[in-house]
Amino acid sequence: MGSAAHYDAARGTVPRLLFDRVADTPGREAYRFPDSGGWASVTWAEVGSRVTTLAAGLVARGVAPGARIAIRAATSYRAILADLAVACAGAVSVPVYAPTRDDEVRDLARHCDAALTVTDRDLDARVLHLDRLAELAADGDALLDTDPDAVDARIAEVTPDSAACLIYTACDDGSAKGAILSHGAVAYTARAMAEVGMIGPRDLQLLWLPLSHVFGRALLFVAMQVGLPTAVDGRADRVVENLRSVRPTFLGSVPHVLAKIGAAAAADRSALGGRLRFLISGSARLPRDLAKRLEDLGVPVFEGYGITETAGPVCVNRPDAHKPGSVGLPLPGTEVRIADDCELLIRGPSLMTAYHADPVATAAALDADGWFHTGDCATVDADGFVSMRGRKKDVFKTTTGKYVAPNAIAERFRALCPGAEIVVVGEGRSHCIGLVFPSDPDFPGDPDADVHAAVEQLNGELNRWERIRRVALVDRPLGAGDRDETGAPQRAVVLERFADVIDRLYDEH
Repeated sequence: MGSAAHYDAARGTVPRLLFDRVADTPGREAYRFPDSGGWASVTWAEVGSRVTTLAAGLVARGVAPGARIAIRAATSYRAILADLAVACAGAVSVPVYAPTRDDEVRDLARHCDAALTVTDRDLDARVLHLDRLAELAADGDALLDTDPDAVDARIAEVTPDSAACLIYTACDDGSAKGAILSHGAVAYTARAMAEVGMIGPRDLQLLWLPLSHVFGRALLFVAMQVGLPTAVDGRADRVVENLRSVRPTFLGSVPHVLAKIGAAAAADRSALGGRLRFLISGSARLPRDLAKRLEDLGVPVFEGYGITETAGPVCVNRPDAHKPGSVGLPLPGTEVRIADDCELLIRGPSLMTAYHADPVATAAALDADGWFHTGDCATVDADGFVSMRGRKKDVFKTTTGKYVAPNAIAERFRALCPGAEIVVVGEGRSHCIGLVFPSDPDFPGDPDADVHAAVEQLNGELNRWERIRRVALVDRPLGAGDRDETGAPQRAVVLERFADVIDRLYDEH
């Protein structure tokens, strides 16, 4: 097989990925999904037929080529059908993390000028609920009766340069930018991951990761490229149970859920299902002790690295090239280099084309030579393995894979509690906690009551993964050595000084 950098452009779209797979292995299993207490199964031919009618339904309802369709739903077989139907109607998926607050969903839909929102929960009367896909399919069947080529015509207009999806990612100030990913970028990532050779048609994947994130989407499309079946259930609290019942051969996950898998397997090895060849960890840094615990149980964990703007993994460890502590080697066709300030730069077919409606941010991220500036610091060793060294700016990820902008949260806290300031902690942890310091020694009012009231109000304004679970009130203000030249807390210094307090807060959980 040639380098994925030189993939056949005619195959570089999501519809071609799907229908090439349908043509090659129509009768093979494509997906399993929970149904009436068990697991139902569909073939690739059935998926192709269902997607065609749903895409026709979107066309019949007036969805134009290039229109943006927001999809706010947990990972499920129906959500996959909707996502593929959007692509085959020539439209653009805008996947939104399901637990996002309703007002933020509406803001994102307005920002991208979404023509429709597809959801698995109540939002308002202008949405298409996943429970009503049968009605959309009926509209599609009616259109195909009079215009049997309606969907084929839309697919023919889609090129590798066409936008496939628009995915929002957090900024340093707590706002969001929408990365536009082309069909070519999505198809390249699927083919490059397949070229690595970690998986084959005899494998079985368990997919629970959100399809609003590129990690989950990349695993969805590489399975399509390879032709292996995927058991789909987006309920994170069912992963361990599903490992037993599905018995997959591999699983992609975030460290937070891997820790739960490790705990269950330590108590009972059968919790792993008995066929698990390896685990893939992404979206957050993998703790070395967790990797070792799982490997001691007989299941290697291969860590990788990728961000929204790269359509999925950029680097990954693999069975024949594994260096613990690193995020692996670049995928075929992807280049990496380290800038003078240690920033990781990436160039290759997977890069976004732009940030939606934000030319300034686009120009800052993509330079004239085609390098994307990640904002992450890294090193590359003599063997080509990439290791991460933190963020250039102050945004961190929890082990659930969600970004948190601590400075933005701290600003909101100061507005609610002017007599104090908070340092938000959570990198490498499953949730956030806070260290609260008085702005001066004479804290006005009742410090304990005021702080907890402010935190409670703040949490009501935050997304679930940003909320402050516990706080510790420190009885003295931060000193000059705890602050930078602007007067802002130096997080690394504060976290080191109060490490025992932080550990105690997490131990109390």
